[in-house]
Amino acid sequence: MKGGSLRPQENKNFLEASYEKYAPLNIDGYVLDEKLSNLFGKVYVNHDLKKAVLAFRGTGMENLGTDWINNLIFDISDPGYKLTPRYQTPIKMYKSAMNKYQGYKFELLGHSQSGVIVNNLCSDKVRNCISLNPAYKNATLRNNEYIIRSTGDVVSELTVPKKALNSVLYPQWTKNI
Repeated sequence: MKGGSLRPQENKNFLEASYEKYAPLNIDGYVLDEKLSNLFGKVYVNHDLKKAVLAFRGTGMENLGTDWINNLIFDISDPGYKLTPRYQTPIKMYKSAMNKYQGYKFELLGHSQSGVIVNNLCSDKVRNCISLNPAYKNATLRNNEYIIRSTGDVVSELTVPKKALNSVLYPQWTKNI
C-alpha cells in the first residue's frame, strides 16, 4: 500500500476536527487557517513542511439534519448535487487554499458525503486524496486516491455486493502494477 504522507492518527485527528465548530487551532504542528475553514471543512497548514491539509466532513446534524437532503440530491442527480451550497462551499475553500498556499503540498481528506468532494477535487495538484467510508457511486479513482473502509459502516456495506462480484469475476485484478 502506498501513501504514508500522513500518519493514521493524523488522518483521524484532521477528520474529527472537520466536524467541530471550534476545531483545535493546532494538530501535530499544523495550524488551523480560520479564514479559509468553514462548516464543511477545515484547512490546516504546516509552514515548515510547506504542507496543507484540507479535511472535509461528512453529513452533519445541524439545522435539524437538513444536510441529509444533500445526500438525497446526490442520489438522484450528480449534476444537481454539484449545484448545492454543500458542494460549492468546500470547492471554494479548496480553490482559496490552492491560491493562498501556492507551492505547498496538499493532502485532501474526506469522510462519507465528502468522499464525493475529495474524488472530484483529486488531481495531480494534490499529493494524496484519502476518503474514509466515502459515499459516492461509479467513481473513478486516481493514482493518488485512497479509500479507507471500516467494517460495520452502512455506506461501506452498500459496496460489498459489487466488491464480492468483482472478486469472483476478476480474482487476479489489482490496482498495483
